[in-house]
Amino acid sequence: MTFNSYIINDEVIFNMDVNELQPVAGKDHEAITLNTPTARCLQLLLESNGNIISRDEFLSAVWKERGVVVSQNTFYQNISLLRKSLLRAGLTQDVVVTVRQRGFVIATGTVIRQVTLQNEFNSAQPLSTDASMRIINDKYIAKIDDAEVQNSVRKTFRINGLTSRQLSWWTLIIVAIMAIINIIFF
Repeated sequence: MTFNSYIINDEVIFNMDVNELQPVAGKDHEAITLNTPTARCLQLLLESNGNIISRDEFLSAVWKERGVVVSQNTFYQNISLLRKSLLRAGLTQDVVVTVRQRGFVIATGTVIRQVTLQNEFNSAQPLSTDASMRIINDKYIAKIDDAEVQNSVRKTFRINGLTSRQLSWWTLIIVAIMAIINIIFF
């Protein structure tokens, strides 16, 4: 059976046919169209069965196999764009975890369901549901040791539609403006 969509944490649907993140029905978020490399990064993570994907594996699978050579900076920009897009589409937490010196992985406890266009949301096949172990295709994948996880799942909060990250940037901008005004007038 070929799967063409994933439902992540019952909050966001990733439609691989059109590289789009869509909020689950009833959620008040926007649909986000991913660029092709970012969508391939997400697909690679979702299909990794809980394994850590190294930077070199990403570069090879997403770009090199298609005859494209990109810088590490381009790769990291795509991972950043992926994280932001997932949150904008309706995820309440960052599910892309950086494992220091090793790569990236989907956060332990993330619920991933694969569906086809013919399936309804309620008939989706659960792939992982347990917070301490991931169950994928009847295989148990051990939880990654928290000591090796850098930037583990960060919960975000919203105030007037702004996430905690956006509020941090606005705070920094306001402080910088106040400092400039203070220097000019005093």
